[in-house]
Amino acid sequence: MGHFLTDGKAIDVVAPAGQYDFGDLFRISLWTGIALDTIATADTVRDLSLECSERIWKVKLPAITPAVGDFLYWTAGTGTKRGDTDLSLTVNGAPAAKVLIAKNAAGYAAVKVNPFAAVA
Repeated sequence: MGHFLTDGKAIDVVAPAGQYDFGDLFRISLWTGIALDTIATADTVRDLSLECSERIWKVKLPAITPAVGDFLYWTAGTGTKRGDTDLSLTVNGAPAAKVLIAKNAAGYAAVKVNPFAAVA
């Protein structure tokens, strides 16, 4: 018999070493999502909730300039990825997000997250 675990809109992961800020886009344990907590580098409790629904978030992008409608992909390689350093316009597996509002002068764009994004 099955048991309900979650509605699939957020999952809990263990954040590897490093800083994880609320509202930033990450790929952790093969899940793509938005951090719903802040985990500081020095924190010993590393439980992090990731929102993995396909909602729209404003996220900081790396030094790329996507157009509205462009797909963003995780850079090649395994492990944890950050939206502000590891997103690319280069096709690599399934898209991590789709740009809905262009990147502004502060480096943020509105994107629709694909929680099932994987890298090749």
